Amino acid sequence: MEDTKKPNHVHVTIDSLGAVCCDPNPLPADGKDVKLKFVLLTDGYVFPQDKAVVVADPGVEFPEPAKTSSDTIATLFDRNTGPGSFTYTVTVQKVSTGELLRHDPLINNGP
Repeated sequence: MEDTKKPNHVHVTIDSLGAVCCDPNPLPADGKDVKLKFVLLTDGYVFPQDKAVVVADPGVEFPEPAKTSSDTIATLFDRNTGPGSFTYTVTVQKVSTGELLRHDPLINNGP
């Protein structure tokens, strides 16, 4: 299992009511030109191949779309050149039904 305290890592889980949860929220981006890593920990769910993580208003900080490297890992490049908060959407798919579930947490870029 992935270390829960690594910088720039988000653990994505689905609770018993079917709500997507991200920890930490907000995600404090640590360092410049960083790869944010999203790790899906709940069995029976996967990240979709496209648009698993989408920043609502990426501007120059998020110049590339997120990449899904496996069913349980997605990454997002963050330039983190200045302070700001960015809303993003995490999407997961329930394997048994194909249902897509979403959550809209925050990324906090530092000074």
